[in-house]
Amino acid sequence: MARRHLPVVNSPPPRAPDPPSEGAPSEPPPWHWVPLGTVVSVVAFARLAPGVVWLLRALLGSAPRAGAGVAALAGALSLAAMLLSIALGGFVLGRYGPETNPRHGTLSGACTAALLWAVTGRAWFLLALVPLGMLVGWAGALGGVRARKNRWTEGV
Repeated sequence: MARRHLPVVNSPPPRAPDPPSEGAPSEPPPWHWVPLGTVVSVVAFARLAPGVVWLLRALLGSAPRAGAGVAALAGALSLAAMLLSIALGGFVLGRYGPETNPRHGTLSGACTAALLWAVTGRAWFLLALVPLGMLVGWAGALGGVRARKNRWTEGV
């Protein structure tokens, strides 16, 4: 019986990748930052949510009866946490994306609001928050782009 060697052991070493050509982009396109901004927003919202729940428990525990005012306050605090997280995702996208612009923040805000709508049970009235998320994402990305440009022009 003849001995056979594994082809992996006797195969030639892998060749080095070809150097990038002149026309090939060295960085990913700016739209790749849209999902990254969405991930930052969702993680920020996940970090803010326990604080909102703690605050709501404290408010509801001190109220003798949970009336419409307390329910509106609970909704407003949750909405504020969501919008703050979308703004943060847009800011990170605009600040660290080398060629991003506020339009990318708008797309990230829309993706985040739609994702949070899908996760929270797909209540149709929550879809009204998608345009608001787009506006906040745009504003966050605009602030990030301005911060990026100021940093580069000042030589910091």
